[in-house]
Amino acid sequence: MENVTEFFKNILDQFGGANFALLALIDLSAFGFVVLAALFACIISKKMRAHDKRAFMWVVNAFAAVTLAVFLTEFTLDKSIAAAAAVWFVGFFVYGILLLFKVKRADKAAAAQTPVSNVPVMQSRQPRPAQAQQVAPQPAVNSVVRLEHALSIADKLLLKNLGRGDRQELEKIKTALTVLKVKGVLSAQEGEALNDMFNALLKLMAKYDL
Repeated sequence: MENVTEFFKNILDQFGGANFALLALIDLSAFGFVVLAALFACIISKKMRAHDKRAFMWVVNAFAAVTLAVFLTEFTLDKSIAAAAAVWFVGFFVYGILLLFKVKRADKAAAAQTPVSNVPVMQSRQPRPAQAQQVAPQPAVNSVVRLEHALSIADKLLLKNLGRGDRQELEKIKTALTVLKVKGVLSAQEGEALNDMFNALLKLMAKYDL
């Protein structure tokens, strides 16, 4: 522990008579600005919501290290580690909010695109056998197999170097497929939607030589 303290003290000698309050204010203000900027950007920008959030955690780790160095100029190692840990936990909490925000937005997009089976039943109280067969849901086993196959194709395509528009479309298709998989038994309209998504996946496979 003493060796670690001496190591950081040697590094911090270059600050000389730097004012701790000023350094801490600059550090924490910059950290707060980055956090608020990340949240604001995700609120107003669809591209930022779809962007990978791991870079934010890299920035948080950097601020935690800077906070540790700044607090070592005034406090002991234990207190400095506590301050750096507080910064890291705040950043990790905001990181979770950013990921949750993305999931909520994806769910809303999937709900908007997934066909809703609100077929009026009152139109025909006693449908003919042919009509009953036409609106009957697809077998659960067949639906699960097709959905699993479609999700497998989507996962493989996501590993490809897709264009921005194709990647966004593919992510929406995968989210809609996941919603249908949770439901299990599909209606006739949802079966048609599954066919459309399957055809879209086949076009992407041909486009990217999968």
